[in-house]
Amino acid sequence: MRTHLLVMTASLMALAAGVRAQSVAADNGPAASDGGKAVLIEPRQLAESEDPVNARVLAETANGLALSLTIDGASVRLEAAVAARVPRRQARTAREDADVVTVTGLSGGRVVATTVVPDAVLNASEGSGLVRVARRQLAVVLVSEAPIDTIQVSAPATAASATLDVRAAYARLCEAAPEHPQCPRQAPR
Repeated sequence: MRTHLLVMTASLMALAAGVRAQSVAADNGPAASDGGKAVLIEPRQLAESEDPVNARVLAETANGLALSLTIDGASVRLEAAVAARVPRRQARTAREDADVVTVTGLSGGRVVATTVVPDAVLNASEGSGLVRVARRQLAVVLVSEAPIDTIQVSAPATAASATLDVRAAYARLCEAAPEHPQCPRQAPR
């Protein structure tokens, strides 16, 4: 019986390899159904301004920072900060939620961006009802054309607040593209 199964498995594998070889050999160009003709056209460069995907992405995103924060009781810790094109719709300045976290971005001491996100300080737990959560993680985006050097975080539900340095978030961006608008400019010599 075991030999029979091995022979059948080997036969199926050989059959599958033959079918695959035939389909690869037959797929040497375009095909068309119903008697039509398919033709490959040469790729052409598309100007960045004419590309509909670029236009939509540019319309729905802006330069800014994507942040990951951990709030544990009254302390706030920055887990990650990345300079990126961020969705404009996620950078909201007003919320209807009862508990919120406000993150304010500063550039050279002046406020350049503010985002308000829900604070999931209460959790509905099966069997025990509402439970207060001390440690929670948030994802926040700040939209700003100016480079943000400091963020201020305020979570009134647990009296958490902090001022955090985020200048390192621009290191990779400015190394790859020093002329990017969010990179600090060198003073002329």
